Amino acid sequence: MTSAAGTNGSEHRPLMEVRLHALSPLPPVLTGLCISMLLFGSYFLLASLVGQPVIRMTPEGAQFDSASWAAFVMSLVFAAALTMPAISQIQWQAALPELSAVLDEVGQQKAEAMAQGSPKARWIEAVIAFACGALGGLLVNTWLSDIGSITLEEYFLSVRPWFDVANPVLFGLGGRAAQMLMREERDFAALIDRHLQVNLAGLDQNFVFGRLALRGALSWMVMTGIILLFFVESAPVPVSVGAVGLALLAAGYVFASSVGPVVRKCTIVRDEAVTEVRETIALAGQKALRGEAPPVALSELTAYETWLEKQPVWPISAPITRRLALYGLIPILAWFGAAAAELVLEGLTA
Repeated sequence: MTSAAGTNGSEHRPLMEVRLHALSPLPPVLTGLCISMLLFGSYFLLASLVGQPVIRMTPEGAQFDSASWAAFVMSLVFAAALTMPAISQIQWQAALPELSAVLDEVGQQKAEAMAQGSPKARWIEAVIAFACGALGGLLVNTWLSDIGSITLEEYFLSVRPWFDVANPVLFGLGGRAAQMLMREERDFAALIDRHLQVNLAGLDQNFVFGRLALRGALSWMVMTGIILLFFVESAPVPVSVGAVGLALLAAGYVFASSVGPVVRKCTIVRDEAVTEVRETIALAGQKALRGEAPPVALSELTAYETWLEKQPVWPISAPITRRLALYGLIPILAWFGAAAAELVLEGLTA
């Protein structure tokens, strides 16, 4: 989801990643796969030039070289980071008709602006976030590097320059994604608080927010599954564990922060209605005790109170709950898929 600063769509523009995907005739997922292939192809070319094997023969059989596997996974992460915003914007645009049914006029204008991209005024924040992330990548390079133990010639005759370039860019995209996530979800909460029109008789219309939250969480679960591939081959455990933990937290944050404002707003409206009908029941009871006929039968008021209390304020249907549970299996399936690829490779080269 993208930010909603302002109601004029001209103040928003597509993100860099979205503009990149717009240049491709392929769908975002296929474009992302092509990007990952190009990135890993650049590593494969460098590895071939410097004599770095992609697959090593060991007494146990054929195994992916650890550096080559890390480059492969990093290529997938890079492609996913570039593809997620494009998919998110497509999903947001597809949800506009349903959003228009539950937002007021100003909210509809803001939702349309959000579907067009991010506010131009925030590009400085994005640059700073990217720079901070890239600095983190440089620090990781310094931590993992033993450059002092090799000569400059040996350094350039290895695959290390590829990682030294890729890491800062990848960490920069991660920092920018974190900044965008916090900003966008904050603006989304403001959109709900100020412009959501709660219809207690049609709360199922709010399921659109549950679906948007589910799709956002799916993107981060896919990212978690890709990062988990680091565990299949040797990799710095603190880096891998930390990356997986952050991706899981991001998935949970996206889902909770998307449905939370809807739950709060609907709960407030429902509780106000319940309080009002209880006051009406109390007045009707007093009239009944005095022998006066109440304007509405107490049985009808009690039934209405019960109906209100049973109204679901969570914008989550049973299908959404089932799909969310299934999405939680993505990281595990990714790990088993990579392990199966290892077994197939060993079988083919046995």
